[in-house]
Amino acid sequence: METSKIWTNDAFSGVELLSASYTKFEFSKHWHDELAIGIIEEGAEGLLYRGNNLLVPKKHIVAINPAEVHTGFSGTENGWRYRMFYFDLSALAEQFKTRGLPIDPIINRPVIYDEDLFTVLLNLHLALEHASFALTKESLFTLALEMLFTSYGSAKLEAPNPIDMKSSYEARDFINDNFDSNPSLADLERLSNCSRFQLIKHFNLLFGVTPHQYLLLVKVQKAKLFLAQGMSCVDVSLACGFYDQSHFNRNFKRAFGVSPSNYL
Repeated sequence: METSKIWTNDAFSGVELLSASYTKFEFSKHWHDELAIGIIEEGAEGLLYRGNNLLVPKKHIVAINPAEVHTGFSGTENGWRYRMFYFDLSALAEQFKTRGLPIDPIINRPVIYDEDLFTVLLNLHLALEHASFALTKESLFTLALEMLFTSYGSAKLEAPNPIDMKSSYEARDFINDNFDSNPSLADLERLSNCSRFQLIKHFNLLFGVTPHQYLLLVKVQKAKLFLAQGMSCVDVSLACGFYDQSHFNRNFKRAFGVSPSNYL
């Protein structure tokens, strides 16, 4: 079965997203004005790129630089299922300008095997498809581009600095006090006076989770407490700032292994 879906998300301008599954379909020769980054979820994609036939298997990342002519076709009998990001170059420049780095949107290899980056890209794509908190989308977006460009592009890793404990604790306390109003990464950035990536990195080193993961942990812990006090699932979902009941159910079960109604 061949399916495809393309969309944008209001959280980020200049980023187009595709989720597709193809068996017999073949792309003719074409190029993108954007930087195209994809993740192969199942099967394998064949790729004619710079005169070479390449195979991009499951759990691998495909990177097509702007204006590069290429094709795409099935690399297995059963086809391939994948997700793509198309990053407008101005959107990339905007993301990195706070670091003072010139961004040449060239990725140095078309096929990448990097489990950590694959996971971040997959989680980002899913967050931009389904209901997700602003902090989740912004954090994953920052992490994904930072990891991609520092490992396989033109951006260089910043020299390691001591953990900024003060800013990390301020961010943690702000999340604790405002978990129900869904603080954004921009809120934490202003509060801590750190760059987004520095804040995420230092917070993770100090607490073992990123800010968006911590926000979800606080929400489900509060939800568990409210349920134990006799509040209904609907009231708890609203009180904890979840988007809707399904969003609440999904995250609660992921944390505790049972649905809120079963726990109640």
